[in-house]
Amino acid sequence: MKKRAFTFLIIWLVWWLCAAPGSAQQKDQTSITVEGLDGAKMTFTLEQLRQMPQDSVSLANPNPTTSEQYEGVLLRTLLAKVDTTIGKKLHADDLRDYVEVAGRDGYRVVFALAELDPTLQENKVLVAISNEGKPLDDILGPVRVIAPQDKRQARSVRMVMTITLRQAP
Repeated sequence: MKKRAFTFLIIWLVWWLCAAPGSAQQKDQTSITVEGLDGAKMTFTLEQLRQMPQDSVSLANPNPTTSEQYEGVLLRTLLAKVDTTIGKKLHADDLRDYVEVAGRDGYRVVFALAELDPTLQENKVLVAISNEGKPLDDILGPVRVIAPQDKRQARSVRMVMTITLRQAP
């Protein structure tokens, strides 16, 4: 009887590990989806992100006190692929637009579109695909959004799955 219960426990554990968030199936996630205000969606693979113009940002790491270099695509570059207002002078209603970034772990943050517009601010919010020239590990990546201008990295999102442009009411 104990052997049967132990076998059942092992089978259940294997099933649970395969179905759990962060399982091997989900770790293979190698693309992100970007959605514009009109609902237009584009999916970008890691290879497509590598082919786009690359930028880099330096991120202070408090433990230990060092700096890390991340490489990738500027968030505004990806948004411009799904929305025509990006890269043009923002006006009135455009200033209430915002971007929601969601990670596989359920973490979500927002950026005002005005924060990403180079005519208003020089923020370089980066959709990072590598750190110090090496691909991001499973804990941070494969894609991470980094806001280096923030004093705390509360708006850095790891394991990014979706980037959505929205408009506040």
